[in-house]
Amino acid sequence: MRALEVVDLSCRYRNSSWILKDISFYVRAGESLAIVGPSGSGKTTLAHCISGIIPNRIPAEFRGSIRVDGEDLSSSPIRERISSVGVVLQDYELQIFGLTVEEDLEISLREGGDIEWILEFFGLEKYRDYYTHELSGGLKHRLVVASMMLSDPKYIVMDDPLANLDWNGRRIIAKTVDLLKREGKGVVLLTRKLRGLEDVIDRVIYLGQSNRNPLRGLRIPRMCNGNYEGPVIEFNRVYFKYNKERDYVLKDITLSVRKGEIFAIMGPNGSGKTTLMKHINGLLKPSRGSVIVKGIDTRSVSPASMSKFVGMVFQNPERYFVSETVWDEAAFGARNLGLGEERVEEALRMMGLLDRKEDSPSSLSMGEKIRLYAASVLAMDPEIIVFDEPTTGQDEETLEQMREVIGRLSDSGKTIVIVTHDSDFAVSVADRLAILKDGTIYAEGDPLKLLRDDRLVEEAGIEPLSMRGEVNAS
Repeated sequence: MRALEVVDLSCRYRNSSWILKDISFYVRAGESLAIVGPSGSGKTTLAHCISGIIPNRIPAEFRGSIRVDGEDLSSSPIRERISSVGVVLQDYELQIFGLTVEEDLEISLREGGDIEWILEFFGLEKYRDYYTHELSGGLKHRLVVASMMLSDPKYIVMDDPLANLDWNGRRIIAKTVDLLKREGKGVVLLTRKLRGLEDVIDRVIYLGQSNRNPLRGLRIPRMCNGNYEGPVIEFNRVYFKYNKERDYVLKDITLSVRKGEIFAIMGPNGSGKTTLMKHINGLLKPSRGSVIVKGIDTRSVSPASMSKFVGMVFQNPERYFVSETVWDEAAFGARNLGLGEERVEEALRMMGLLDRKEDSPSSLSMGEKIRLYAASVLAMDPEIIVFDEPTTGQDEETLEQMREVIGRLSDSGKTIVIVTHDSDFAVSVADRLAILKDGTIYAEGDPLKLLRDDRLVEEAGIEPLSMRGEVNAS
């Protein structure tokens, strides 16, 4: 049988319990298999085992076998697996090697190949000359998938393929899976949800799902009480560009966020969401216009000064980890601000990580890493907290934890800004929503009213509400 086979696979890290235990499955050539599991269920560990990252790069106890078309690759080095099995990692930025988009694609190009079709297929034509560091997270993810397709392996494993992608990006992933199947490739997708991929998945396996209620975490939209003080964040006719040769990334942005409000920002990949977010704590300064936070013009102060009252929870949290244990990582910022560690335990408890306090941050799943980063920010007790894609890697249970934490923070007077692609999440937590498109504010107002407008959602290129979201929002 032509297939990628995983047989009796077990894996655990040093001084840990088994992450995977006696896992067996196969995916045939020309078939797609989705492996669905909650945060921390072992999806990324499984991807590392199939690719050879475990045990060749990450030390771990590994049992069982990985077979490709009958050949056992379990003891093969990574370089010998590449032509057979390509992997798109959850931390996809580790797989970007070129300075520009075009250069990165050419690195993966087979002799006699052509990148023009792949640029068009993935919607990257206008970015071909961009430096890769200029791309948004979602566009970087598309680039890595595109590069993997050009390298032409027999089987492709994608770990969390929908992370940081807008609705159009999900459609592109679905088209990619369909194309790979038609070309006779086998595709394995490791994910926490299937929305947008239902029509191209042939089989589904659930990993670590016992005794879990898939409906847990659904709730009606947050009902704001309107008892807000004046604006704590103000954007006044803000324009921003990264360099003189590029167009403006933000154009004439005017908005305000009130104290105690939960304000969500949505928009397609490359619309300027993260760029806007980085203006709140002064990491970026407006090219024109002004950003006023708590009465302070961010152009006049450093990001370090702003960090005393603005906490940022970024994408890709592992970039910022500096400590050897979960506890020390959660306490790092508070210690540096001279605040002590009184809030650390409560922050870890709120994020469901107190029982992992002695573990290494590197042993956590992506969803757990994001929650650890959030805990480190909560421990500093800032007045304003900005979350960039907090739903990445989360399952329904941990999403419910995030909803509860955000609601409690707002009730205590904190101001919350959330950048997300998840429409259901935005409706369930936000008081107001701004939708960005091409660097401008395309729409602003009540989240449920905006996201129930099918025409607006389609034109803006954002995720529609799910059927469950529609019913529970009624």
